Amino acid sequence: MRHARVVSFSASADFAEPFLGSHAIAEGALTKKTLRSPLFTRLLRNVYVASTVPVTHVLRCRAAALLAPSDAVITGCSAAAVRGLELVGSHAPVELILPGNPLFGLRDGVHVRRTSRGSIDSEPWHEIRLATSPRLALDILTNTRLHISLPRVVGYLDALLRAGEVDAAELEVYLKGRRDSGIVRAKKAFRLADPRSESIPESELRVWLAVAGLEPDVQLEVFDAQGVFAGRLDLAFPEQKLAVEYDGEWHGEGDQPRHDEARRAAIQALGWRFVIVTKAELYSAPKAVVATVRGALSRESAPRGQPRPGRARPVS
Repeated sequence: MRHARVVSFSASADFAEPFLGSHAIAEGALTKKTLRSPLFTRLLRNVYVASTVPVTHVLRCRAAALLAPSDAVITGCSAAAVRGLELVGSHAPVELILPGNPLFGLRDGVHVRRTSRGSIDSEPWHEIRLATSPRLALDILTNTRLHISLPRVVGYLDALLRAGEVDAAELEVYLKGRRDSGIVRAKKAFRLADPRSESIPESELRVWLAVAGLEPDVQLEVFDAQGVFAGRLDLAFPEQKLAVEYDGEWHGEGDQPRHDEARRAAIQALGWRFVIVTKAELYSAPKAVVATVRGALSRESAPRGQPRPGRARPVS
C-alpha cells in the first residue's frame, strides 16, 4: 500500500521541510500558482520545499520518504549520503529497495529495486527505513541497472572503507554465500578494493590498470639515498620507477601546481618518470590511458634532467 505522510500546515509555516504539494493545496496553505512560483523548489513529483533551502541528496531522500511505502528502504549511495558520506551529487536518483512486489511505480528522480530474498537489513528512518552499512554496500556493488562502471563501483567501496563506514572483514562475511543478482560483480569489486586510494577518481584509475593486468603499488613513499623523504606517489611501479597520478581540477588551483611541480621534480631527480592523467582523459578514454601506461612501462628509464611533468603524456 502506498504510504504518504500527512503534514498539517499553519499560517506561519515556512516550508523548510519537504512537503506534499497536493496536501498544502488541499489545506488551503498554498495555491497551485504559488506552489509553481520561484518561492518553491520541486524535489520530486508532488514534493516541494522552500526555495531558500539548499537542495542536497539527503533532502531528496527525505522527499522520497514522503511517497514510498513504509517498508521501503533507502539504500546504496543514497543511504551512504544519509550516513554522512556524499558519494553522488544532489540530483542523483534516490535509491530505494522494496521487499516483495508492492504497488509503487517508478518516479522521476527515484530508482527502485525489488527483492524477494528475505528481509532487508535496515533500521527506521523518517517513517520508512535506512539500509545498514553492509546492506548499502551490497546494493552499491550488485546494482547493475544504474549502469555504473566497475571502476566507479570500486571507488565507492574504497570511500566507504576509508571512511570507516564499512568494515572489510564484516563485508566479506556478508557477501559470502549470497546469490543476489549482481553478486559476481560485487565479489570482484570487493577483491579490487583498496581504501588507501585517496579519491574516487584515483580508485578508478587504479582499477582500470588492474583489470588490464597492471597492478601498481598504492601511496608509495619515496626516499633518497640518505633516507630523506622525497614524496608520496598515488600509484607506482617501483621496478620501472614509473609513477601514475591523477590530477583533478583542484590540482590547478592556488599553490597546488607549485607544490606538485616541486614534489615531482624531487622524485624525478631520483630517476622516476611520471604519467599524469587528467579528468578528461580518465573519463573520456580510459583504455587510452591504460595503453599510455603500458607503453611507459615498456620504455627504459630515462636519465635525470628531463622536462618537468606535463599533462596527457608520459613524462620522464
